[in-house]
Amino acid sequence: MQPPRPHAARTAGRVNVSSADVYRAIHNELASVPQQPKVQSPAAAAARQLQAVLAERHQILADVNQDERLAFVSVAPGLLVLSNGLTFQWLSGERDARGPLMAYGPASDPITAGLRIAARYDQIMKDRPPHPLDRVPRELINPI
Repeated sequence: MQPPRPHAARTAGRVNVSSADVYRAIHNELASVPQQPKVQSPAAAAARQLQAVLAERHQILADVNQDERLAFVSVAPGLLVLSNGLTFQWLSGERDARGPLMAYGPASDPITAGLRIAARYDQIMKDRPPHPLDRVPRELINPI
C-alpha cells in the first residue's frame, strides 16, 4: 500500500507521512472491501435471549461476547455464563473433591436459567466487599 502523496513532505531523501494520512489510507482501503453480512450463531442468539431475561426480569445488566461457536454472558465478577446454543453453563459456587461444580440449563429455557443465574448473582453480590463506586448515586454512573 502506497502512503498518500499530497500531504507528504520530503526531508533529505525521505518521505514523512503523518499518522492521520496513514490511518485515512487504511480506513479507505478497508471501507472498499465488501463486508459479509453477520449471521448470528445459535450460541449468540441464546446468549442475547438470556441477557434480555436478566435485564427485564431481574434488573441485572450483562454483556455478551461471541465467536463463531460460543457466546459468553458476563454477569458479574466471578459469574460468566457460557452458551454453545444448546446449553448455558456457569460456576455454581459449590465444590466437591474434584473441584468447582458447574451448573447447567437448557438454552431453550432462558427464563429458568435466568432465575437460577440471578440467584447466583445475588449470592455473589452479598458475599463481595463493598466497592467505592457503590456510594455513587446510580444516575451518575455511566450505563455503558
